[in-house]
Amino acid sequence: MSAHTAGSTAGSTCRVNLPDPWMEAGCILNPTREPKMEIPGNWEQRMHFHRIAGILLLLRCCGWANIIVPTDPSFETPDVSDVLCGTSGYDGCEYSSLLDGSAGVGWTFTGSSGITSDGGIFGLDTPGDNNPAPDGTQSSFIQYDPNNPASFPGDINQTLAALALGQSYVLSFEAAQRPEILGPTGNFLYGGGLDFYVYWCPGDINCSVIDFVQFDNQLPTYLSFAEYTTTFTAGATSGELEFQAYDPLGGDRSDFIDDVQLDSVPEPSNRLMVLSGIGLIGFGLRRRLVRLICDPDGLSVPASPRTAC
Repeated sequence: MSAHTAGSTAGSTCRVNLPDPWMEAGCILNPTREPKMEIPGNWEQRMHFHRIAGILLLLRCCGWANIIVPTDPSFETPDVSDVLCGTSGYDGCEYSSLLDGSAGVGWTFTGSSGITSDGGIFGLDTPGDNNPAPDGTQSSFIQYDPNNPASFPGDINQTLAALALGQSYVLSFEAAQRPEILGPTGNFLYGGGLDFYVYWCPGDINCSVIDFVQFDNQLPTYLSFAEYTTTFTAGATSGELEFQAYDPLGGDRSDFIDDVQLDSVPEPSNRLMVLSGIGLIGFGLRRRLVRLICDPDGLSVPASPRTAC
């Protein structure tokens, strides 16, 4: 394909790499336009620069993403798979009295609460129930039997720090109820159906309920873990997150709680910054792509209504 040369002024020329009369006319109308030959790798370097700039811009715009990771959010420490569960004679759980103060636990367990493992006495990952621990192989449990004087409402809590004062946060966790076991006459022995409160206590005081999870109105065959989310505003830079059992039905009832996460909610202005940043990056990349298609040899080409370049 030959290049066309139009008239020049003061020794300058305008070269077009396509036999297009519209583009040639553009050269005639712009006789002083200087040819611009780019080195082959320059375009790629500029594309690379824009990718890096885009990443940096998104990181800057997304600085609001303040993720608070609780210690041991999935209750994998300690390993209780081979631990004798209370006086049951079976393995697969550890009660609150032996968990407090253990290295790496992070959570405080009081009342009838603790950690249980898949395949243990509490019925996690029972064949046919589709209820394995959703993250790892262990989960926490809260338990309560108001008919048993030795039982107290299960309670799990952890103090979280490095929160932004006045910032809104999304709390997410997974929960399920314990499989139900009946006696020889069909009487209830133990199982699920336990409700629980979720509290947020800014500065570890002035606790307020931020969620209430009900299983007393669920069928006992509903055993799969489900994700629950709720939002709250940090009234202090630290606070206590707490899960506490509530048993409206009576009897020995338990729930599982796992995969506890806390993420900040972006402010509307920050969302706009992110969208604007993505739009600018896309516009810049589109211009580079059009330039490559319309001017593959790196020549300076005037605009043409036929080529949309």
